[in-house]
Amino acid sequence: MAIFGGIRDARFLAAVNAELINAIIDTEIEFFKLIVANSNSNIYGESQSKSYYDSILIPCLITKETKNAVMDDFGHTYNRTAQFAISRDILERADFYPEVGDIIFWDNEYYELDNVDANQYFAGKNPDTWPNGDQFGYSVSVVCDSHATRQTAAQINNLRRGGNNNSNAYEGH
Repeated sequence: MAIFGGIRDARFLAAVNAELINAIIDTEIEFFKLIVANSNSNIYGESQSKSYYDSILIPCLITKETKNAVMDDFGHTYNRTAQFAISRDILERADFYPEVGDIIFWDNEYYELDNVDANQYFAGKNPDTWPNGDQFGYSVSVVCDSHATRQTAAQINNLRRGGNNNSNAYEGH
């Protein structure tokens, strides 16, 4: 039986993690959830116009890569990737889960999610699959890999300018 990594240790880690992300780092992203039912797709599952729910603000840790310049037939542009690590507890309180195709707005850039992974566990134990029971381990965060996209392609209006900032969608968690 393990000495460390139990529920009590996981709760302590979650409290420290919440204080660190919410009070000290205090970096929030604007998250747009894709409405799959309203996005008309062709026979290949591709869509020219996508619909998104109103945004919500979510605190997270961000790793942004440098820009890579690209010159093609359409002119000069750039590629950039970023990782957004969101606490599992914040997502559970917000009652939602990021999925491929969702959009994140941060640092005046829009990022489309390419991959969503939840494999960061306290004490290296996933409480859902560990054979010695769910009394040890803790799922810490969800990491979203993304690439920078153009606002026109995402068809998102900037709600922060001239919008209603008293909406429930702007409440942080």
